[in-house]
Amino acid sequence: MLKQVTIDRMPNGKEITIPAEVNEKNFDQQIKRFIEIADSRLFDGQLHLSLFRTCHGGQWTLKILDAVIRELLNPGIDLRLSQDRGKLLPFFEHQRARHETMSDDEFRFSDNKPMLPI
Repeated sequence: MLKQVTIDRMPNGKEITIPAEVNEKNFDQQIKRFIEIADSRLFDGQLHLSLFRTCHGGQWTLKILDAVIRELLNPGIDLRLSQDRGKLLPFFEHQRARHETMSDDEFRFSDNKPMLPI
Protein backbone atom coordinates (compact mmCIF):
# COMPACT_ATOMS: atom_id res chain seq x y z
CA MET A 1 0.00 0.00 0.00
CA LEU A 2 1.36 3.40 -0.98
CA LYS A 3 1.65 6.14 1.64
CA GLN A 4 -0.80 9.02 1.38
CA VAL A 5 1.07 12.34 1.55
CA THR A 6 -0.91 15.55 1.99
CA ILE A 7 0.63 18.83 0.88
CA ASP A 8 0.46 21.58 3.50
CA ARG A 9 -1.70 24.57 2.61
CA MET A 10 -1.47 28.28 3.24
CA PRO A 11 -4.23 30.06 5.16
CA ASN A 12 -5.92 30.92 1.84
CA GLY A 13 -6.14 27.20 0.98
CA LYS A 14 -3.50 27.20 -1.76
CA GLU A 15 -1.02 24.31 -1.66
CA ILE A 16 2.45 25.29 -0.52
CA THR A 17 4.85 24.80 -3.42
CA ILE A 18 8.04 25.82 -1.62
CA PRO A 19 7.96 25.79 2.18
CA ALA A 20 9.65 28.32 4.42
CA GLU A 21 11.64 25.48 5.92
CA VAL A 22 12.52 21.97 4.74
CA ASN A 23 12.71 19.27 7.38
CA GLU A 24 12.05 15.58 7.88
CA LYS A 25 8.39 16.33 8.67
CA ASN A 26 7.68 17.81 5.22
CA PHE A 27 10.32 15.87 3.27
CA ASP A 28 7.84 13.47 1.63
CA GLN A 29 5.76 16.47 0.58
CA GLN A 30 8.76 17.80 -1.33
CA ILE A 31 9.27 14.47 -3.08
CA LYS A 32 5.60 14.48 -4.09
CA ARG A 33 5.74 18.11 -5.30
CA PHE A 34 8.95 17.62 -7.32
CA ILE A 35 7.52 14.58 -9.12
CA GLU A 36 3.99 15.85 -9.70
CA ILE A 37 5.16 19.22 -11.02
CA ALA A 38 7.58 17.55 -13.46
CA ASP A 39 4.85 15.13 -14.51
CA SER A 40 2.64 18.06 -15.44
CA ARG A 41 5.37 19.77 -17.50
CA LEU A 42 9.09 19.00 -17.44
CA PHE A 43 9.91 22.67 -17.96
CA ASP A 44 7.88 23.57 -14.87
CA GLY A 45 9.72 20.82 -13.01
CA GLN A 46 13.06 22.34 -13.97
CA LEU A 47 11.91 25.82 -12.93
CA HIS A 48 10.65 24.45 -9.62
CA LEU A 49 14.02 22.80 -8.95
CA SER A 50 15.88 26.03 -9.64
CA LEU A 51 13.57 28.12 -7.46
CA PHE A 52 13.72 25.52 -4.69
CA ARG A 53 17.52 25.59 -4.81
CA THR A 54 17.52 29.39 -4.74
CA CYS A 55 15.47 29.20 -1.54
CA HIS A 56 16.98 26.16 0.19
CA GLY A 57 20.39 25.49 -1.35
CA GLY A 58 22.07 22.55 -2.97
CA GLN A 59 22.28 20.27 0.03
CA TRP A 60 18.49 19.97 0.40
CA THR A 61 17.98 19.96 -3.38
CA LEU A 62 20.36 17.04 -3.90
CA LYS A 63 18.93 15.15 -0.94
CA ILE A 64 15.42 15.50 -2.36
CA LEU A 65 16.54 14.58 -5.88
CA ASP A 66 18.13 11.41 -4.51
CA ALA A 67 14.86 10.58 -2.73
CA VAL A 68 12.85 11.35 -5.89
CA ILE A 69 14.97 8.91 -7.90
CA ARG A 70 14.53 6.24 -5.22
CA GLU A 71 10.77 6.91 -5.22
CA LEU A 72 10.54 6.53 -8.98
CA LEU A 73 12.45 3.23 -8.83
CA ASN A 74 10.69 1.85 -5.74
CA PRO A 75 7.25 3.46 -5.30
CA GLY A 76 6.23 4.22 -1.73
CA ILE A 77 4.15 7.41 -2.07
CA ASP A 78 0.77 7.67 -3.76
CA LEU A 79 1.22 10.17 -6.60
CA ARG A 80 -1.20 11.73 -9.09
CA LEU A 81 0.63 11.10 -12.36
CA SER A 82 -0.38 11.21 -16.01
CA GLN A 83 2.42 8.86 -17.06
CA ASP A 84 4.45 5.93 -15.81
CA ARG A 85 6.99 6.82 -13.11
CA GLY A 86 9.78 5.31 -15.20
CA LYS A 87 9.30 7.95 -17.90
CA LEU A 88 10.23 10.67 -15.40
CA LEU A 89 13.39 8.91 -14.25
CA PRO A 90 15.72 10.22 -17.02
CA PHE A 91 14.64 13.80 -16.31
CA PHE A 92 15.44 13.52 -12.61
CA GLU A 93 18.69 11.65 -13.20
CA HIS A 94 19.78 14.45 -15.53
CA GLN A 95 18.73 17.13 -13.03
CA ARG A 96 20.59 15.30 -10.24
CA ALA A 97 23.80 15.21 -12.31
CA ARG A 98 23.35 18.86 -13.32
CA HIS A 99 22.75 20.15 -9.80
CA GLU A 100 25.66 18.13 -8.44
CA THR A 101 28.10 20.06 -10.62
CA MET A 102 26.64 23.51 -9.98
CA SER A 103 27.30 25.80 -7.04
CA ASP A 104 24.69 27.58 -4.95
CA ASP A 105 26.09 30.89 -6.22
CA GLU A 106 24.70 30.05 -9.65
CA PHE A 107 21.23 30.08 -8.08
CA ARG A 108 21.78 33.25 -6.06
CA PHE A 109 21.26 31.27 -2.87
CA SER A 110 21.65 33.39 0.22
CA ASP A 111 20.25 33.83 3.70
CA ASN A 112 17.92 36.51 2.28
CA LYS A 113 15.11 34.28 1.08
CA PRO A 114 12.02 35.49 -0.76
CA MET A 115 8.76 35.56 1.13
CA LEU A 116 8.18 31.92 1.97
CA PRO A 117 6.15 29.82 1.86
CA ILE A 118 5.00 30.20 -1.73
